[in-house]
Amino acid sequence: MSIFYYVPAVLGVVFIAVGIWHGWRLRALTRHCTAPATGTVMQFDVEKNKSGDMYYPVVRFSVHDEQYTARYTFGNSEWSFEAGNTVDLRYNPSRPEEIYLYHEQSTLQQYASPVMIIVGGLIFIATYYIEL
Repeated sequence: MSIFYYVPAVLGVVFIAVGIWHGWRLRALTRHCTAPATGTVMQFDVEKNKSGDMYYPVVRFSVHDEQYTARYTFGNSEWSFEAGNTVDLRYNPSRPEEIYLYHEQSTLQQYASPVMIIVGGLIFIATYYIEL
């Protein structure tokens, strides 16, 4: 058997691992960020990659008269708000620089991305190794 026989399995496992990692990060963020607050979007940090620019909102908010500035963990190519807008968020009471921004999407819809990556990995593996 050639080494190329295992390439689809390795790629499928990589997809599954990335989906699990992404879902775990989202779950950890939503579980830790429990305190509500309102903040102002100060700017967007831009990271360039092969598929286009990813924008990470930087938000300033107050908790008990103390100001915090936090960069959102997840980037997006497009946001429904701009710098200067007020946004609702949740922050981690033990680490206020860790924030979770509410989206137009429900939490279930946000989990669709990691689930689809995992399903894609499973389909990738099944396509090569399961015979009907």
